[in-house]
Amino acid sequence: MTLVALSTLALAQTPPALQCKPTETQPECHARLKCKANEELEDCQKRLQKDGKDGKDGNAGNAGNAGQRDDANRNNDNARDADQGRRRDDQDTGRGRDNARDNSDRENDQRRSRQRGDRQGERRRGARSSSKGFEANKIFGVGLELGEPTGLTGKYFLSDASALDFGIGWIYSHYYYGDGLHLYADYLYHPTSLVSSAAFELPLYIGVGLRFWDFNYCDNRVCNYDGSAIGIRIPFGIAFDFNNVPLDIFIQLVPVIDFVNGDYYDRYRDRAHFGVDFSFGLRYWFK
Repeated sequence: MTLVALSTLALAQTPPALQCKPTETQPECHARLKCKANEELEDCQKRLQKDGKDGKDGNAGNAGNAGQRDDANRNNDNARDADQGRRRDDQDTGRGRDNARDNSDRENDQRRSRQRGDRQGERRRGARSSSKGFEANKIFGVGLELGEPTGLTGKYFLSDASALDFGIGWIYSHYYYGDGLHLYADYLYHPTSLVSSAAFELPLYIGVGLRFWDFNYCDNRVCNYDGSAIGIRIPFGIAFDFNNVPLDIFIQLVPVIDFVNGDYYDRYRDRAHFGVDFSFGLRYWFK
């Protein structure tokens, strides 16, 4: 009775798929379950039941490990996304700083351009500050100079109030020498404008420069003597600087100290001379 009860309990715990069907014989059940040839039916059912349980436990373990791997992968993906987000934020911050610097540089350039334009507009309108300081609205001009010397002249503004003045020409029947080629270059400073109007400016200028003069002269009706001089010039003058046309007119006096060489010095031992040149002219301005 005890053995029968244990068998009945074991069969009750056997899964339905491993139990023999009521319509089949034990050999048919043995064949359906693919039991071993020398294996009893009950031993086969127990073995198959045990194998099925181990398989479930293994699958559960594998599923747990797979879940852990999935969680780890998700954590790694989240960490990578966070790093990429921080890098993008850093890049956006860097681009923002670069854009801010570029905007600041552009604003400074625009401000300087507006200041230059305002100054030129005030010059054309004749609007001046109380100091009446001269501010040139031209850069480079060339023209004709008459007097001492007569020839070509040019002027280049180095800044609003300073300029380089230069010329090449000829001096005719000078006050103590004869005719000769004349070259000069002066640095001019324009401290103030005597008149400021919409039509023109009247800047006053003074400067210092050098000249070279190669001359011929006559003595006792003999006119084959020559000489040369290097002189220090101190030009002083005014210019009618027109605002609406690219022209100016200038008038100047130039005290000069000459240091003489050549036949003149050999004959008279006269080394230094002082004189005052006068000239006026007209220039056309390209800028």
